[in-house]
Amino acid sequence: MSVRGCWVISVDSGEDGRSTGKTLFSRIFPSVEKRAKLCANSDHYVPLPDTQVFLEDLLNELGIQLTIKKFIGSRDSCKKVDQKPVFGVHTAAGVIWPVLVLEQAGLLYCCVPLVEVVGSSSQVSLIQIPGIAAGYSLLLGIADFVGKPQGEVLSETSSVIADLYLYLSCAAPFGTPQNVQPDIVRTTLQAKNTPVPKDKQPAWRPVAYKGKPNIYFAITEQIKAVQYDSSSIKDVWDLYGTVTCMAELEGIKPEVSVPFTWTDNGQSPTLNKFLFHHSVQSSTIGGSECRLEFFPPPEMFVLCQYTASGIDLPIKGFYQMKGDLFKADLLLQLKLKEHVKNTFQYCFVQLPFYNRGLIVNQDCTASHGSVSVSPSDGRTLVWNVGQKFPSKTLEVSLKAALLFDKAGSISKGLYDDPFCMGQNAYAQVYFKMTEYTQTGSMIEPKTVQVSPAAKVKVTVVREYLASDYKIWNSHGDAQMTFAPTLPS
Repeated sequence: MSVRGCWVISVDSGEDGRSTGKTLFSRIFPSVEKRAKLCANSDHYVPLPDTQVFLEDLLNELGIQLTIKKFIGSRDSCKKVDQKPVFGVHTAAGVIWPVLVLEQAGLLYCCVPLVEVVGSSSQVSLIQIPGIAAGYSLLLGIADFVGKPQGEVLSETSSVIADLYLYLSCAAPFGTPQNVQPDIVRTTLQAKNTPVPKDKQPAWRPVAYKGKPNIYFAITEQIKAVQYDSSSIKDVWDLYGTVTCMAELEGIKPEVSVPFTWTDNGQSPTLNKFLFHHSVQSSTIGGSECRLEFFPPPEMFVLCQYTASGIDLPIKGFYQMKGDLFKADLLLQLKLKEHVKNTFQYCFVQLPFYNRGLIVNQDCTASHGSVSVSPSDGRTLVWNVGQKFPSKTLEVSLKAALLFDKAGSISKGLYDDPFCMGQNAYAQVYFKMTEYTQTGSMIEPKTVQVSPAAKVKVTVVREYLASDYKIWNSHGDAQMTFAPTLPS
């Protein structure tokens, strides 16, 4: 599982609209290149070209460096099988395949994994090339190491680019990815002058932690919901959670045991479809608890992910809007579920009005909170409900009459949803609660066990938020999907 070479390329758009690329970093591993030549027959081996030639061929394959629209059969034909992020780069000597390309923050990260199957690489399926996964993880590590430059224009002389050579010498010695996590690589490089420990450290934890032991858990639940207020269309929603962990523990291979529980919260939630980190061993205890045992890596990692069923919508909505291009009358009602925590970090609603002009007049009556027009586009009504619903009714409502300017008054850069025409409109709810999860999922700090035994400070934070929470206008059409029906 090695790579023949890797590159970091910047892509800029010129004044004439033409995109140009520049190689910021390149590294070819001669030892892996020799292995590639041995694995491939002499008729099938395609050498890696010079850096500038490879750059031009790669940009042509990606369709970036073109002044006019030009059809290239090998790239644009309908017969070509799309295998992104895997590409085949056409060079003068032949086709280099596979080439992995990852784009982040205006930079292209590329590598060529080694195909260790004897014969033509074009006859090998991706599943037979373990270097694909290794190369992709290496590109992700390089991207994390470079980060997102804030206001800085990267060049070949930038310090982070110069440090990539040192990073690769540790993360992928001789072209074979080992431990590509930037934090671990930095720790390893900084610990080179420290005495060698008596006991050998595992590869995924090369340097032992020294300091006060701490364990941090974050339980985040998000809900996606679409409400239609229709007897013929059912509302749909999905709740999914993520547990992240950061363990700073002394010792060569500390072990952590955590009971993860979820309670009733007035409902009967069921957590299912668990996806655990590869270091976790889980065991179910009853119907509302499981125990997680793991050897934590030194960096922040996702301990597990899950979905939940048997829950109700936390906020039920009702939205009615009628109008035309120049005016609209609307009513929006929200009701908080009884057993849901009535304390928000924030809770607001956005009502966008696409394919119309700017809002020139508004007559709004909100039973709770405040209403304003978004200054960013001038045609989105923002209702800030606040941090709490009325405790007696748990209901809030908004009535509004809006007047719009001509459609030509909007800026050209604003997005117009082609579906949201006429009565087709929706309200989007945003909320976040802290120290709460709807399923009641929890990690009790006092029950966390560490081996070897140590006095550890355990911190657990919980949050619950809406990721995509829409309420469609009951007087218009709504976007929806239908499950396919199989013939009986």
